[in-house]
Amino acid sequence: MSATTTATAADPLELFRRYTVERKTIEYLDADGNPSDLLKAATVRFGEDASFPRDTPTRYSRGNSDSDQYTLSALLHFFSHRDQSFYEYMKTTNTLGLQTVSFSDRGSLLDYITGKTDKFGGADNATAVAGEKHASSDAAGDGRRTRLRTGEADGAGGESGLSADSANDVAREVMRRERSLVSTSSALSSGKSFAHVQDLIKELFPSKSAVDAKNKASSASGSKAENGASRRKSSHRKRRDPIIVVPAAATAMLNMYNIQELLQNHNFVDNRALLEQGGQKPREIFVEHVMPSTGQNMRFRVVDSVQDFGEADWNSLVCVFTQGAAWQFKNWIWKSPEEVFQNCLGMYPKHQDEQPKESTRTWGISPLDIERNKRHMDRATVVGLWSSIEQFMARNKPDFFM
Repeated sequence: MSATTTATAADPLELFRRYTVERKTIEYLDADGNPSDLLKAATVRFGEDASFPRDTPTRYSRGNSDSDQYTLSALLHFFSHRDQSFYEYMKTTNTLGLQTVSFSDRGSLLDYITGKTDKFGGADNATAVAGEKHASSDAAGDGRRTRLRTGEADGAGGESGLSADSANDVAREVMRRERSLVSTSSALSSGKSFAHVQDLIKELFPSKSAVDAKNKASSASGSKAENGASRRKSSHRKRRDPIIVVPAAATAMLNMYNIQELLQNHNFVDNRALLEQGGQKPREIFVEHVMPSTGQNMRFRVVDSVQDFGEADWNSLVCVFTQGAAWQFKNWIWKSPEEVFQNCLGMYPKHQDEQPKESTRTWGISPLDIERNKRHMDRATVVGLWSSIEQFMARNKPDFFM
């Protein structure tokens, strides 16, 4: 390959796009130069135009980071699996240890690679290419490639910077695309009322006259009523929401995406559909349930991380859902899965026709069988689940019922 290779020809993203549009063959070579597949390849060769190390960073940035780009291998793998659902594609990349092209980048990246548009990531491709200074002799790049660049450009008379007018045009275009999400004025004019703060301050720091009046009222009502009120306040302060923990893995059958629909509405929804919709994972969920034996309406807190747990949180833990992965319990106060499920109820969600993992047989957990297609059976399954939780709490955490 000639040392005078142009910047465009030596740009892996642009070459990938051109070879895709022109239906040219991209070759994968191992360390000895023999044909290979993408996972075993050391080099990606674009015919006689250029060759790159498999994991060469491209100009396509991940998210809003200017210093983190998708690698060439990530884009090649994504394109070859573009017809997969996002859930299946994400499982594949996690298994192979490759970068995952985010759900939000899929559409614009496909349009650019297939030639439907000359823009990617909100930037004009011609401007982005003009910002590259890339030859075959320095395929590693200068580490500063981003979606919007206004650096050097190759000219007929040699390398020169963009003109002042061009730079101003780019700056104006960037400013035009900006959207103000939060300003000082909008943050201060939230529309929330803080009238209750004054009442709260009076309650926490009562004036001397208010204290005297309260003492007189307490004396008049008698010591028995006072003791009863004190006990009720003490019980109220100690009472916390019982906690349920679900797996953090996106591939888990039950996680933060679909657990509320199951526990509260008695309906199992495959979380793959929710993931493909691009919904945000909640940090915590609160589910209310009426205990049949007592008629008590109890609120449960559902989380997928114990990172911020204190002693009171560990004491409030009543149920844990697991997919049989021991790493789920890393950094827990209990040192093994067996010890975890000696202190809380363990549930193993699975389809009716599946067998639990062999490793879980000594954990002391119960299967939660969910039908694959018979959604009308979900209600009976969830009623049984709540019954198991209530029985466990009655035996091991009776304070929740006081």
